[in-house]
Amino acid sequence: MTEPEANQILAVLMSNGVQAEKVSVGKEGFKITVESKDMLRAIALLKDTGYPRSSRESIGKVFQKSGIMSSPFEERVRYIYALGEDVAQTLSNIDGVVTARVHIVLPDAPQLGQPVKPSSAAVFIKHQPGVDLDFFVPQIRRLVSSAIEGLEYSAVTVVLADAQPTKVATPGPEAAQFTEVVPGVSIKTADATRFWQIVSGTGALIAALMVALIASLVAYARKGRSRRDGSNALVEPS
Repeated sequence: MTEPEANQILAVLMSNGVQAEKVSVGKEGFKITVESKDMLRAIALLKDTGYPRSSRESIGKVFQKSGIMSSPFEERVRYIYALGEDVAQTLSNIDGVVTARVHIVLPDAPQLGQPVKPSSAAVFIKHQPGVDLDFFVPQIRRLVSSAIEGLEYSAVTVVLADAQPTKVATPGPEAAQFTEVVPGVSIKTADATRFWQIVSGTGALIAALMVALIASLVAYARKGRSRRDGSNALVEPS
């Protein structure tokens, strides 16, 4: 993704308490990394805010020269598609918009003696919960009608929809992760460090007691040997 989009995603995640990092990947642009424990929450946040944005093809890209002749019908379809994509891209820049789609109807030129069919456009906008875009509907209709030649203001329909927040389940006690510390014995992963601290402390205490016991036995054995040697020295030969 581009750096501006990576910055926007980084801001969304960090402002919601998710630790994230922007990493450069060379010619491919940038990527965002998060810890595995925050992955589900990060995905839900990005989905609710409409990131990453869908890539849209501009009119210039749709009509770039390819060396292949196109029929008038194909050119018309491509033009309508590219025009709708351009307008939708502009609407996506409104704060709070998660996704925007624009469907354009441009009738063919009427035959001689036939009535002229008016052009029309339908705009669908999904926005974040709590964002009130009703005030912007007249401006949206004016923008769309001005961007499309021959389209009347009254022929633009705008539909707004609240995006439903994604629910991320919080792991309960029954979903706790367990780690096998010894064959056949498992404890909660969160308690593993404490367990090994206790084991290490107990092991050190047992080792100290064993050393003290061995030292006492060695001292006792030496003392007994000294007594026997002294007794043998006092015994006179018969």
